[in-house]
Amino acid sequence: MALLSQMFRTVAITGRTDTLNAWFADRQGRRWAEQTVSGAFPNVTARAQSASPATAPPRPADPAKTLRELTELRERGVLTSAEFEHLRAGLDA
Repeated sequence: MALLSQMFRTVAITGRTDTLNAWFADRQGRRWAEQTVSGAFPNVTARAQSASPATAPPRPADPAKTLRELTELRERGVLTSAEFEHLRAGLDA
């Protein structure tokens, strides 16, 4: 109730109702968008909320295969030698 009285006071002082309408429209639009997305993709939003940003990516199943792929990328010129060494060191760890 305090929020509404503060908003009414702002409208009474400024005389502008467009800011009040914009605030409500923005808030309701955001809610509807969130509900639509979570309804359309229930598994994706549940995983995104439960996933911690600090979790490390899963380790590759076959380090030898990954090393072969990195070597091919370096030979084709996609990776520099420094990038290749950095990624290879991550495989060893």
